[in-house]
Amino acid sequence: MPLDLAIVPRAHWLSRVRSCLRLLIIVLSGAVVCMLVHTLEIYRGNRYLDLRHGELPMTWPAHTNLAPTIVLLAIASANFLASVAILSLSLKRSFRRPIRSRDAYRIIAGSFGVILWITAIVVFHLLDKASKASLGRYSCTNSATLSNGRFQYRAVCEEQGIAFYTAIGAATAEALTLITLAMSAIRSAKYQASEPTLTVRDKKHSISSGSQIYKPRKRSPSTL
Repeated sequence: MPLDLAIVPRAHWLSRVRSCLRLLIIVLSGAVVCMLVHTLEIYRGNRYLDLRHGELPMTWPAHTNLAPTIVLLAIASANFLASVAILSLSLKRSFRRPIRSRDAYRIIAGSFGVILWITAIVVFHLLDKASKASLGRYSCTNSATLSNGRFQYRAVCEEQGIAFYTAIGAATAEALTLITLAMSAIRSAKYQASEPTLTVRDKKHSISSGSQIYKPRKRSPSTL
């Protein structure tokens, strides 16, 4: 029994773009995590360095405000793990198959990811700007001080700034991924709305297959 089927393209260009964006998000969020972890290592491990002649000891505030760094680090780590999981699942055909409920779930999850990135960026910027004892602001203020830790101050200052702008790039890539998800959902809905009804043809029982006309058998009363 031959079936008239419409063949759907295996990989749409939106899927390829989304995969590239997801890889970019993994790289950017991973870079944010690495830089922030390195700044915390400098903060924890470079307090007791040998002093040279004329140098001042490297000091940090008694109550250094690590909240901006921790918030951005937590969001970047969560986004990195989520992106790796999504990219791994996207390799499965069943996950790539367009399903309305699954498309809605992807859009909701993508929106949540964008909101988290925006929240982390705003919180990091506001807390870092409001507190003189934050890790980034204090290190930038003392980066020119003649101390044994001036290079560590500069490293923390630069890496905190780079991590902030890298997070903005990751949030932008996440927003673009969300746009591609919405476009794919619209395309999937249009395809399902215009999908033709499958008809099964039996040549044996078709009128055009021969000169004989097929007549259905009469059912006996016992089978009714």
